[in-house]
Amino acid sequence: MGREQTPPYPVLAALLGGDGRKMRSILRVFHLSVSKDIEAIEQAAARGQWFVVLRLAHRISIGCRQIGEERMAEELISDVVSAIECARTGAGSFARQFRGARHGLIQVLNLAEAYAAADELDSVA
Repeated sequence: MGREQTPPYPVLAALLGGDGRKMRSILRVFHLSVSKDIEAIEQAAARGQWFVVLRLAHRISIGCRQIGEERMAEELISDVVSAIECARTGAGSFARQFRGARHGLIQVLNLAEAYAAADELDSVA
């Protein structure tokens, strides 16, 4: 007997009734918006606009939660708050402190992009 395969992004699959086209569409939007928001975070941080940085991080976090990336959502907020504190107190640069969160987000984005491009999603049930 073959094992039942867990669908990619099971939280999203459950919300969308396993509709692969909708999943790909949402993952594409997620990829595009988070990519832009990462750039916007870095630009806002360079200007010292910490409220903007935090607002963008929360928006990314919500997107992560919507596709089932709970761990990344929580780590992102924690890392961003720490990076802001380091930058505000002079204990380090925001960019250096944000590097880990950025790397994690890029991994999540790469995975979302790969799934968004996969033909198998049409058969997720």
